[in-house]
Amino acid sequence: MRRPACGRRRQRAGVALAVLGALLGIAAALGCVGVPAGSASRREPGLATVPAAVDVGVDPYAGSAVAAVAGRKLFLRHCADCHGGDARGGGRAPSLASERVAGASPGAVFWFMTNGNLRAGMPAWSRLPPARRWQLVAYLRTLGAPPR
Repeated sequence: MRRPACGRRRQRAGVALAVLGALLGIAAALGCVGVPAGSASRREPGLATVPAAVDVGVDPYAGSAVAAVAGRKLFLRHCADCHGGDARGGGRAPSLASERVAGASPGAVFWFMTNGNLRAGMPAWSRLPPARRWQLVAYLRTLGAPPR
C-alpha cells in the first residue's frame, strides 16, 4: 500500500533537517561557523552548557596529590591529543589552564567531562569510570589560571 504524498514529504523534510543539523554541528565543532575564532566563547564554549544546579556529589579526591598524578596520566592518555600535553590548548581544543576552568566547581567540570558537548568538539567521557573522571578533575585543579 502506498503512503500518502504528504507523508513522504514530511519524511524527506525530517531527513533533510537531520542532515543539516549534523553538518552544522560538525562545522561548529571545527570552528567554521558560529562564533568568530579567538572570542572567549569559541575558546571555552563547554562550561557554559553546564546546568546551574549541577549536583554530582562531593569531590572524593579534593586536594589529593596522588589523585592529581593519576589524573595527569589519564589526561596524557585521553585528552592531550586535543588539549595539548601541557593542557594549554591546541589547534582543536581550548586551554584548560584558564580562569574559567579554575573558577568552575569540581562538580561542573566533572559533569561537563561526563556529558561532553559534541557541537563544540568535546566527546562525552561517561564510559570512563567515575573515579577516573574525578582524578582528571583533581589534575585540572592543579593547573590553576594562567598568570596575568
